[in-house]
Amino acid sequence: MMATQSPSHPSSGESLSIRVVREVAAHDGVDPAELSPPLFHSLDPTALDSLFESTTNGGPRTGRVTFTYDEKRISVDSDGTVEIESDQQPDHQPTQ
Repeated sequence: MMATQSPSHPSSGESLSIRVVREVAAHDGVDPAELSPPLFHSLDPTALDSLFESTTNGGPRTGRVTFTYDEKRISVDSDGTVEIESDQQPDHQPTQ
């Protein structure tokens, strides 16, 4: 399996679900609007975003969630790291 990993810190204010869509689209070499099937066919984007929202006392949540999307294994960490594992060669290499 090929693995690609994005930088650890998402853009300011960017939701995890948008970050996943952007990273998968970049991995596949397509525009995010052209992802097929849409991410919500595999995962509820609102649920993903809420998993790592701040706790009721304002503290950060930690953890990792992994799911399958379009024959790719996607792992998302609470710090915004997105890791994509696929048998396909990515069309771009992430930059640091």
